[in-house]
Amino acid sequence: MPNPALLLCDSDALVQFFLANEVRPFRQLKDGFGVQSAIVQEVDLELRWLGKHKDRFVPQLDKALKSGVLRVLDPSYFQSLLSTAPVGASWVGFQSLGAQYEGYIGRGEAYTFAAAVTLSVPALSNDFSAIKTLENNLLALPTPVLRVFDLLAFCYECGGLELKACDGVRDNLLKCGEGMPKAFMNASFQDGLNNFSPRLRTAVGGIAIAAAAATYSTVLYISKT
Repeated sequence: MPNPALLLCDSDALVQFFLANEVRPFRQLKDGFGVQSAIVQEVDLELRWLGKHKDRFVPQLDKALKSGVLRVLDPSYFQSLLSTAPVGASWVGFQSLGAQYEGYIGRGEAYTFAAAVTLSVPALSNDFSAIKTLENNLLALPTPVLRVFDLLAFCYECGGLELKACDGVRDNLLKCGEGMPKAFMNASFQDGLNNFSPRLRTAVGGIAIAAAAATYSTVLYISKT
């Protein structure tokens, strides 16, 4: 299976990477695996004025966008992706699905998940509550939905991040009161990996997952480009 063209990122996940001042995983996905990390316009707006953080992340967001580490999924970029999207995918359909999801979950999550479902690409979000809400209402979810620590574990195992950097992210998030998988709450990054099941792995020997069996927690295997 070819690597997905995009990884649609939600605000909550990007906040954690910005708090830790660590965006190398997005660069590694792009340069090593051809996966562009992107945000919907709603998330771009959210990150520019975000609750208690206010405009704290604007400089980091603008730097990531200027360098190409992140891209905004605007109509023209969306249109350029339709050749590899499911038949019938359209901007109008994406907007309609986003509006439907927003009836159940927050705006950023709603449009992030809607874009990922429409284009059949994975999403990045720590919002398990939003996932369960959509699931309980029998609404489609991206396959898979990756978490921040899925990217950290992936980059560590690929050699893109050293152990010290991964521990630094974990320590920063704990100091900021941010949530994380239970495996890492009271353990170092390396020890936590022993009790963590990453959803993103390097493809070995042509491993693939049948689309019919895919869920939000399915492991995604990608190959170096």
